[in-house]
Amino acid sequence: QEPTRTNKNQQEPTANKMGANQSTTQSYLQYKNDFELVIRATKDLEHLLETQFGAPSSKQDGLHDKITHAQQSANLSKKTVKKMRYLVTIRNKLVHDHGFNQLPDRRGFALSYDSVEKELKEVLAK
Repeated sequence: QEPTRTNKNQQEPTANKMGANQSTTQSYLQYKNDFELVIRATKDLEHLLETQFGAPSSKQDGLHDKITHAQQSANLSKKTVKKMRYLVTIRNKLVHDHGFNQLPDRRGFALSYDSVEKELKEVLAK
């Protein structure tokens, strides 16, 4: 069963659905396992880039490629692109680097994701 996340704009918990993009720092921090926190956040980022910014969804295109696509097609700020690349680099280290098994700053990671998601949604609203 999927965990329930609380949206900061709602009192009632909302079901966590892939791509629902109802994140808050608190909701991502509910995951006690750093791997789950990172994978869920970056999967949501990837989904947003593919579905809202037209980033390629093929298996040959990695998240960095998808970020580049969104950067070029939506003229994203350098600050947001840098944060997205940070999130993906941490994800890659956690998944591929045998000695990297813990986030150095869980709250900072979640705040970075929230900041990125907020700016991406603001760009979409224009």
